[in-house]
Amino acid sequence: MSKKRIFYYDVLRAIAIMGIVFCHASVGFILAGVNSPTFYISAFFDCLRDFSIPIFVMLSGALLVNRKDSLGDFFKKRLSRLFIPFLFWVVIYICYSSIYIKHSFDISNAIDIFFGTSGTMGVAFWFIWMIIIIYCGIFIINKIIEFGSGKRENFDRKFITLLTLLSVIYIGCSHFRLFSPYSHRLLYFMSFITYIIIGYFITHYDMVGSKISTNKMILITLIASCSLYGYYIFGFVVPKSIQAGHFVYKGYFNLLILTLSVNVFVLFKYLSKTKPFMDIEYKALGKAFITVSKYSFGIYLCHYVILHILKNNLIGFYHNQNPIVWIPLLVILTVIISLAILSIMDRIPYLNRFTGKS
Repeated sequence: MSKKRIFYYDVLRAIAIMGIVFCHASVGFILAGVNSPTFYISAFFDCLRDFSIPIFVMLSGALLVNRKDSLGDFFKKRLSRLFIPFLFWVVIYICYSSIYIKHSFDISNAIDIFFGTSGTMGVAFWFIWMIIIIYCGIFIINKIIEFGSGKRENFDRKFITLLTLLSVIYIGCSHFRLFSPYSHRLLYFMSFITYIIIGYFITHYDMVGSKISTNKMILITLIASCSLYGYYIFGFVVPKSIQAGHFVYKGYFNLLILTLSVNVFVLFKYLSKTKPFMDIEYKALGKAFITVSKYSFGIYLCHYVILHILKNNLIGFYHNQNPIVWIPLLVILTVIISLAILSIMDRIPYLNRFTGKS
């Protein structure tokens, strides 16, 4: 990977981490009742996660597929960068949960936090285990490409194209309930390799070429992204939730979420070719995107406990208040506090190993 940052990757990564924080900030509001304006607004914010996680994974594919890494480099550069900060924050979460929630140390609770079990303070840590699994998948794919490229011309392109087709078929089969990727946790984690492959494919292979102008592609993908998200919220989530009497949303492995995620990714790919977008990189907004992107993994690791603290201390203020104000406010406060903590840690020897900064 080049040392030069790719700005539209930074923008996408920043948007993705913000979408995840929006989801977790919306939890208290989403439970208020399914047939109310509060639910519509909080569902709109909560479901930002549904394309944010795929975009995170697609970015990993864009950056890491078709790379030549030895097994030693793989563990040093990839897994250690994930696992060392993760272990640090696991300890923080276990201590916080033991002191302020459980009021005593509970080994089973500590194990649940470590493995990202739902209903615990570590609920968001499932993502770390998923990333570890798909990184192992990337390493295997890269070794196959490395071996095949020495045997046949254009092997990498043909192999990636085949894997992309199989990935779309896999998600399509899940969409039509021919099988369930959610039946086993390991299968669920491994299924995200589909987004790894798709992310690499749409980044490195331009299927449109010069047939459609950049401006038209921007317009098409912008309209498609907004329309798909609008349909998802008000054509699926809201009516299905009202019908069921509780919050209902789609999983990541269906054609709607796939199409939405790809459109958002392609939108920024083509925006990156325009001068106004390029100019943003050197302005305050661009620098903010880059900063959030650099610390995105650290924000992911620390934001949940910060949100929990904020909610406990602000509950008297935001309880029963308008979610259109309080959800964004909680997100802004959480991201600012996260960045402040991580930037301070980044300046302290040894602690700077735990920020997850890229």
